[in-house]
Amino acid sequence: MSTPALPLETWGATDKGREREGNEDAVYPHSGSDTFPFQPGMQHLAQKGQLLVVADGVGGAQAGSQASRWAIRVAVEQYYDLPGPDLGADLRAAVEHANTSLYQYLQSTGTREAGSTMAAAVVHGSTLYVANAGDSRIYLIRNGQITQLTRDHTLTQQKIDRGLIRPEQAEMDPDRSVLTRSLGAGPTVQADLFPPLQLAPGDVVLLCSDGLTDMLGDEEIARLVKGSSPKRAARRLIAAANKRGGFDNISVVIARAGGKQPPAGGGLLDSIKDSIKGMSRRQKTFLLVGAVLVAAALCSMMAVGWWMRNRQQATPTPTPAPMVTVEVMPTATTAPAAVPTTVQPADTVPPGAPTSTLMPTSAPTPTPPTQQPPPPTPAHTPSPLAPTPEPTQTPG
Repeated sequence: MSTPALPLETWGATDKGREREGNEDAVYPHSGSDTFPFQPGMQHLAQKGQLLVVADGVGGAQAGSQASRWAIRVAVEQYYDLPGPDLGADLRAAVEHANTSLYQYLQSTGTREAGSTMAAAVVHGSTLYVANAGDSRIYLIRNGQITQLTRDHTLTQQKIDRGLIRPEQAEMDPDRSVLTRSLGAGPTVQADLFPPLQLAPGDVVLLCSDGLTDMLGDEEIARLVKGSSPKRAARRLIAAANKRGGFDNISVVIARAGGKQPPAGGGLLDSIKDSIKGMSRRQKTFLLVGAVLVAAALCSMMAVGWWMRNRQQATPTPTPAPMVTVEVMPTATTAPAAVPTTVQPADTVPPGAPTSTLMPTSAPTPTPPTQQPPPPTPAHTPSPLAPTPEPTQTPG
């Protein structure tokens, strides 16, 4: 049964970081780039959904870059070539086929100790499918809460599974980057496929390489993504990882379900910033002059309004009592007429109700839609589906 389609806004970006000479990562889609010539048509997208991929090349410089690009190209083409209708099985088959193809390519070129990780997801309608091999991750961010959907294939994760170390010790474990599963290391690989999830409007799916997660914690990632468009969120994440050191290549693919940004702030400001960033210097000058003129006009209007209000509220000056003229007769001395000295008091304003103070409006706490299931199991504990009994046949 098909699920109602949710508009999907996506953005993919990769950065070499501050320490590496080259970039061994690759992403799909790579926004603003024609890295991968194959682009699925509308019919493919309607039938198979939007594929999202992050691959982190292994092997150093040129070898790693070639491995990650090769793996993504093959996975994308294979996924959209498979007939379905089981999209999860097709996703796993595409990742495993990318492994076989990459292994054969590396063997034919005599390249040793090269390969790639792969985190791949498909959004079809409102259903999310997730698969991975390696330590590139996929997260779901819902109502500000972040959940890791994939399971790292590293020696460190094996230690956690066996109770040798605690999850909070993983960051300092020396084996955290030692892969136990990747693409290109052998003729076959078992990619993990996880149970499908139903997305809700506003959900964010994040795919990333370890160049991001080694620099930023999960909660910080969620905070930087919150309230931003996928494009803006990708820029913020990469900038934050570089600010922390940028020791590795940094790659992200972000997809927001529902299209429009949630009303929890940041959307309009991000749009304005992006618009200004795209202006020429001449356009920015005109914008600045216009802003100054508008500000001056507003200040003038406020000053006039303030003057008028104070003029209306000013207390009127009391009218002096008329002067009394005493006429003195030449034949007698007359005491001057007494001038009344009692002044009538001004009307006393009766005490009124105290002035109301506006309380700040508190933003309602967002709650997950009742029709949607809760987020999947916490980080480090996702359970993949059992592999298919028969290995996927590699097309010739």
